[in-house]
Amino acid sequence: MPGLPSKSASRRTLVLACALAATGLATGCPGPSRSAGVKPATALRSVRDIRVLLAVSQSDVRIRVPGKYTIRSREGNVLGQGAALPWAIVSGGPSVVLGGRPLGGAGIEIVPLSGGTVAVSRQTEFGWSPVRQYGGYLRLLAQADGAVKVINVVDMETYVAGVLPGEIYPDFHQEAFRAQAIAARTYALYEMSTTARAGYDVTATEGSQVYEGLSDSAVYRKACAAVEHTRGLVCTWTSPVGERIFCTYFCSACGGVTQSVADGKSRHNIPPLAGGVRCDYCRIAKGEAYRWKPRSVPSAELMSRLIERYPQAAKLGRLRDVRVLRRGAGGRALVIGLIGESGETFQLPGENFRLAVGSRVMRSTDCRIRVEGDSVVFENGKGFGHGMGLCQWGMEGQARLGRSAAQILRYYYPQAHVTRAY
Repeated sequence: MPGLPSKSASRRTLVLACALAATGLATGCPGPSRSAGVKPATALRSVRDIRVLLAVSQSDVRIRVPGKYTIRSREGNVLGQGAALPWAIVSGGPSVVLGGRPLGGAGIEIVPLSGGTVAVSRQTEFGWSPVRQYGGYLRLLAQADGAVKVINVVDMETYVAGVLPGEIYPDFHQEAFRAQAIAARTYALYEMSTTARAGYDVTATEGSQVYEGLSDSAVYRKACAAVEHTRGLVCTWTSPVGERIFCTYFCSACGGVTQSVADGKSRHNIPPLAGGVRCDYCRIAKGEAYRWKPRSVPSAELMSRLIERYPQAAKLGRLRDVRVLRRGAGGRALVIGLIGESGETFQLPGENFRLAVGSRVMRSTDCRIRVEGDSVVFENGKGFGHGMGLCQWGMEGQARLGRSAAQILRYYYPQAHVTRAY
């Protein structure tokens, strides 16, 4: 894999001790800053590999190792090895089952040797999904309900390179790729240090960051170059107790102004995430990212989607009206009120409502919502995504004007620094 570190090298990776005390043990000395506008770190720690949840499934995931491999227990006992592992279905239960063979443990690891890769494919209604290749190794965890968690354990730089192709357009400027690499690395490290999940740190989907693994495509090579150029750089802010990384939210297009994370997520009320950043740069966005066309959803279908996430909404019965009860300074809906035919009401945050409706339908909360007959109409929409933090199309617009990755990040995360952590 071009330009990315080996697993052994990743174990020497360093980050801010003050920000990431949970991620490592060994201390070290900071290296010199190599980029303009980069703040050197003063206290460092080593970072473990990141654990990425690829799937939680029952007999609909298959894996293959094209080269030599070892299967081991999580305690390190060798359970099997070979010159290559052909496609094998993974399932769970009391123990992990690989290709119909129980391996006698609730967790196993499939480790490609000599820098090899492991391939994963999922069963869909149209057959097996396109094969994705991953570095590092796979950890398979059996679940009591018969499912199995498929987790890719991989070094941070390889992970970030696998994120970029799934998060930004291939033809984005190289400085946009670099800015996204820094933001993606910071987000991952923040999640590793603050979020408690059962056996993994992040998912491979939009719930965390889209992660596509390895590739031989031109965009992946471009991503690798951006990762190598920004190796070890993270976003930090000067908190009352010292320098800290933070959750580097990003969206496709803010639509003209960013939203406060305190409004959208009710947390992370810090200067870099305070929102209110004016942005004319995302006007260059393709498709319906900056302005989007009206969309209509049958009221019954919308209620079904809401009840799936919020069973208590079933008390509404048939939907009579949808109202925006509170908007933020930038115009985004912060609180949505739903009224049922019997007069029952139900409220939820605007972002929660948007995700329940569907992020490709209600593309942002900066829109008008009204009930028309048996449908709910979303119109006058601006922006694509939650609008918090880094605006990706704005990032591209600034990069085209000659601004550096560090300048772009400091613009969208006010009072933030780009810090060399390793």
